[in-house]
Amino acid sequence: MATPRDRILLVDDEQAVLDALCRQHRKRYALTPACGAAAGLKAIAEQDPFAVVVTDYHMPWMNGIQFLAKVVDFAPHTVRIMLTGQADLRTAIDAVNRGHIFRFLTKPCEPEIFQAGLDAALEQYQLQQAERLLLEQTVRGSIEVLAEVLALANPSAFGRAIRVRSYVQHIAATLELPDAWQYETAALLSQIGCVAIPNDIFDRILSDGSLPPEQAAMLEHHPRVARDLIRKIPRLQTVAEIVAHQDAESPPCEQLGRAVVSGARILSAALDFEELISLGAAPEQALGALRSEGRKYDRRVLDALASAGAFTDRAHVQFVPIAQLQVGMTLEDEVRNSKGTLLITRGHEVSEGSLQRLRNYAALKLLAKTSFRVRMPTRADRIQDQASPQVSPSESKP
Repeated sequence: MATPRDRILLVDDEQAVLDALCRQHRKRYALTPACGAAAGLKAIAEQDPFAVVVTDYHMPWMNGIQFLAKVVDFAPHTVRIMLTGQADLRTAIDAVNRGHIFRFLTKPCEPEIFQAGLDAALEQYQLQQAERLLLEQTVRGSIEVLAEVLALANPSAFGRAIRVRSYVQHIAATLELPDAWQYETAALLSQIGCVAIPNDIFDRILSDGSLPPEQAAMLEHHPRVARDLIRKIPRLQTVAEIVAHQDAESPPCEQLGRAVVSGARILSAALDFEELISLGAAPEQALGALRSEGRKYDRRVLDALASAGAFTDRAHVQFVPIAQLQVGMTLEDEVRNSKGTLLITRGHEVSEGSLQRLRNYAALKLLAKTSFRVRMPTRADRIQDQASPQVSPSESKP
């Protein structure tokens, strides 16, 4: 049975047909009539999502197959039904291949058959929505687990990933890029391959930028290690390829898709910018060094990075003892143990895992200090945390 939110769009170029369908079925379903393909597309563009769309085949300007092909682009989650008096095999094949229809009903259609088709379509829509929600939760949870593992295993690498993600978020927002979550996720997971690298090697590259050849080879391999980990997660294939091609020296080929190419160029610029900043360069010097590389970096990306310095965080910062530390706070200081070993890097957002880790060290009196400067989460931060990757049953097209 339909719920109040399960809205159905009826599209036909004959108003009399629409009126008859609404009279017969309006008590059972939430029906919205649209006279003609243009009116149907307007309703899809301007109104809340429809669970099901039913369209006639014979319509002027745009037939039903052409209309449903447009629906696939604008409302891919809407279940599609074709209702037509032209029941030849060619029409049915085109409807399936181009319109991706769920059911093919012929005129005249008995009310019971029409109702059974709508019920089946609504059930299909509800199943798809449940699967989509489960998939989003699975993807988000997997990302959080990987990030948490990196934070615990290699705090320095995780700190770098957090800083790079802030640059990528700024670039994506400045350039108003679609599917920005893919680029931001790639930045957050860009260093996950470093779990295979001893921490002292990673710390050395961050401190002076130099490594002997055998250790440099370990570092160069970490993007491929990361790709092999990430691509095991559903719908993160694009993210995995962006991470694998984060080195500007080996850009991805066009066959991997525009999203991978664009994401890799953004990530490589943000990583190199962060590395120069970490080695002591001023933002202007770092940008100048990147610009001097000619076509190695996307000019629009560097222009967006140039304004990152003006992106100041005005969130409230305060000093709290470990007993008052809470999930969601962001550490403004490094956390080290009593022997000086880095446990958590500056800029880390406290999670359940990291909070418990600090409490365990504190209980054993193994922390260098037990009070920290923290940045309190702002309202914007909370809204951002509630947002989840909008993945569809099939991976987003690049």
